[in-house]
Amino acid sequence: MKTTYTIPQKMSNSGSIHDIASDNFDRDIVFAAGCKYAVVLASYYGGKGYTTHKTAGAAIKASNAQKDYSREIIDTDGNRYLVDYDRLVKA
Repeated sequence: MKTTYTIPQKMSNSGSIHDIASDNFDRDIVFAAGCKYAVVLASYYGGKGYTTHKTAGAAIKASNAQKDYSREIIDTDGNRYLVDYDRLVKA
């Protein structure tokens, strides 16, 4: 079963280009079946801008592969995570 988490629209001119929230619209993150984590690129980049992952390890690997871009790891509840070596910690 797919799960969707909506990142609410931010107030216009209230953030930076590094935010995962858009100042134009709510942003839906659709988690594929069995996936708990998403690596979400800043909305500035446009397009889909995220990938979903079943494990923390897979999310960390995907996030590290995008190291040149502003991004965050979130879970299906919208919790945000930081990478601490090889594990996730809540931000």
